[in-house]
Amino acid sequence: MERIVIMARDEVGVLADITNVLARANVNLESINTQVNGEQGTIIISTDDTDRALVALADAGYSAVTDDSMLIRLKDEPGALARVAQRFSEAGINIRSVHILDRKDGVATIALSTSPGDRQRAEALVDPSERV
Repeated sequence: MERIVIMARDEVGVLADITNVLARANVNLESINTQVNGEQGTIIISTDDTDRALVALADAGYSAVTDDSMLIRLKDEPGALARVAQRFSEAGINIRSVHILDRKDGVATIALSTSPGDRQRAEALVDPSERV
């Protein structure tokens, strides 16, 4: 799953502006996650057209980059993510980002990214029952 990470100031109207920029470019959002750290906001999206979204965001003055993530499904229970993180840690693989995309019917869908050089090893550590 290719995600777009947008960095923006934490201020009223930023999310409305970003979603309007994408709507005017006829880009459909598939997922969105936001968080704030101090005065900086991070918006993480996936869309039906990454290239068109990146162009529209750049034209609107937003700083956006792509991040290729693997999707995994975990039983929605305490310790499920910890078990995956422990496997990666023991293999010396750094998790660069992790986002819970959905929690439904006892299953959590997680987007997880590692350093590009670790992607193949990380995928091998994901149990077949955890793959999306």
